[in-house]
Amino acid sequence: MENTIPKVAIIGRANVGKSTLFNRLVEKSKALVSTVSGTTRDRNVDIAKWQGKEFELTDTGGLDIEKQHAGEIEKQIVAQANYAIKQSDLILFVVDIKAGVLPSDKELANVLIKKGNKKKIVLVANKADSLKQRQLSGDLYKLNLGEPIMVSGANGSGCGDLMDLIIEKFPKERTNARQEKERAIKIAIVGKPNVGKSSLLNAILGEERVIVTDIAHTTRESHDMEFFYQDKRFILIDTAGIRKHAKITPRSLEKKSVDKSLFAIKEADVVLFVTEVQERINSQDKKITQAILEESKPMVMVANKWDLIDDKDTNTVNKFKEYYQSEFPYIWWAPLIFISAKSGQRAKKILDLVIEIRKSSAIEISQSQLDKFLKSKIKQHRPSRGKGLKNPYIYKIEQVKINPPRFIIHVNDPLTLHFSYIRFLQNNLREQFQIIGTPIQIEVVRWKTP
Repeated sequence: MENTIPKVAIIGRANVGKSTLFNRLVEKSKALVSTVSGTTRDRNVDIAKWQGKEFELTDTGGLDIEKQHAGEIEKQIVAQANYAIKQSDLILFVVDIKAGVLPSDKELANVLIKKGNKKKIVLVANKADSLKQRQLSGDLYKLNLGEPIMVSGANGSGCGDLMDLIIEKFPKERTNARQEKERAIKIAIVGKPNVGKSSLLNAILGEERVIVTDIAHTTRESHDMEFFYQDKRFILIDTAGIRKHAKITPRSLEKKSVDKSLFAIKEADVVLFVTEVQERINSQDKKITQAILEESKPMVMVANKWDLIDDKDTNTVNKFKEYYQSEFPYIWWAPLIFISAKSGQRAKKILDLVIEIRKSSAIEISQSQLDKFLKSKIKQHRPSRGKGLKNPYIYKIEQVKINPPRFIIHVNDPLTLHFSYIRFLQNNLREQFQIIGTPIQIEVVRWKTP
């Protein structure tokens, strides 16, 4: 299944306000915004909707940044922007009206004109925050791109006119809002810096969708990528690496990136927790898993860079499984998969796991099944006594929630039931109803006579 709605790319030199405009048009604070040149690195993609119609909008990094710095990251930023240009049906060429037309604007305009049809380009003068600035459009005609449309990504003025123009550029049948589909499964990829999260995303998508380098903190923003697998819709979220708060400067770009990563965990249906298999698990890895558990999120433990393990034999996997289980005994229920994101080895199998986990998280067990389950387990193992002199008596277990599954155990006195018996029931629920990769919540309450 392919997305056939129109694709629109926001292009321009660094720091002209492309990300601010992107956020305004998609009506989300999705793209990271700062005055630091080169903040946007990967393509940031979302759906923009206007008057019942929609199109795919892509934010890109500054196309002049390679000349400013000429590093590996900068070269890939430009490569990502050029890919967006090639894939787009329409280009919003953004300039800063306050700064006026700079030589780099002219150079970029000429490059865009040479790359394709001028009718495909809309000249957008951003930061036109006041009437005085809107009167400074004379120089823009030197770009040979026709009449500019004046907007302010910051306050939204002129953005409605811009959206009208974008919609007019496409046939009606291509901009009609899509019918409601099956809800997408949101997957967040999290882990420490430089463990291979972006490489994993590219391996799953089968394209160089995000920038990958050996430099820590290459990814600064959380990116949502929609795709289909086995007739199911997914949204894959690549996040910035999460490192110790003590090492992060308050109010820095990295602090904003980490906050967005933590928010991505909260929004996800399933979290892929990525580690480097050749490195020792440390306290930061464990803190990340705690953040996932605090949100009660299903997860897959992804041991990346399996290709770096030399002299593997039939017992190597078992040794590493034992090591991970000893380091993460509290998430023993999370599947562990060994992959090489660089080569793509087993990357697609993660999606099969995610589908199974999503089913487990949304499982609904009938009351009759739970009654039979409880009767069988009590017969197998009598409830253990906790505090107090009374013996525990369990009246009922019922499911009250999904995503994740949540159960309530009704007893004569909550203090009388030993925590080990709660764990016994929890483990047997997993086994009997094949619940994998998701937390199971259990609450013990006092029985009230109906």
